Amino acid sequence: MLQYADNTLFFCKAKSKSVFNLKVMLNCFELASGLKVNFSKSRLGGIGVEQTEILHFAKILNCEVMSIPFKYLGMPVGGCHKRGEFWDEVVNRVKKRLGRWKGRFISMAGRICLIKSVLSSIPLFYLSLFKIPSIVLKKIVSLQRNFLWGWGSDGRKIAWAAWDKVCKPKEAGGLGIINVRQFNLALMGKWIWRLKTEAGGLWKEVLESKYGGWRGLKEQRDNKSKVSLWWRDLRKVWRSEDWGGKFEDRLNLEVGNGREIMFWSDNWIVSEELKSTFPRLYGSWVSF
Repeated sequence: MLQYADNTLFFCKAKSKSVFNLKVMLNCFELASGLKVNFSKSRLGGIGVEQTEILHFAKILNCEVMSIPFKYLGMPVGGCHKRGEFWDEVVNRVKKRLGRWKGRFISMAGRICLIKSVLSSIPLFYLSLFKIPSIVLKKIVSLQRNFLWGWGSDGRKIAWAAWDKVCKPKEAGGLGIINVRQFNLALMGKWIWRLKTEAGGLWKEVLESKYGGWRGLKEQRDNKSKVSLWWRDLRKVWRSEDWGGKFEDRLNLEVGNGREIMFWSDNWIVSEELKSTFPRLYGSWVSF
């Protein structure tokens, strides 16, 4: 059972006995607390379970069947974020928000402010959890570019500066518009930072038990077929974008009892591992 805010999630085996026991438990809760469970607002779903069984279980609980993917707290759960249709809602909302205005009715400064506000509000939750695909990135940047240089015209727009320069800070000669790709990497990198610096938390315990946590980002020991797409993207941010090295350079490690920081394998005293700095000593220690 998991609880968050005013929601409660129950997990059980796909058996009629388990579902009946769940219903009995909820009925006991009603009698003990005086509260009543609203089954009409409850949803039941299954993973790897036949649809006929799910319908049978939903009939027992007198609730509706939940389709996958579904939304929870505004975020889609169960979908593949690598597909373009997963981001259709975000792209359509950005397009709708920018499409309400015609460039000829607002100044350049107004268009820049609107682009910043739309980007920082609409796709924020998606970008903070999922690595944006290249095709979706191009769509969002195209919408921003057309709105900035369009001036309300229906014909071909003229871009007066390269988009990379437009996304530079004003101090560097740009317009200060957020670079979507860098913004996405920064939000993904926040998970890496939290994974190392935060103490406790159910999400961290799950990642540590399944993938090895912070150390699992550095090692290539797991099979791709057993690794989630989200964790795979996080490892790409660690390796391909070299965020791992940037984070480690800004951390002061202490060996302590050796459970989290390894004496020979981590950079806790010099710029590289002690096993690389003193290979002969490390070899004799291992053989001993």
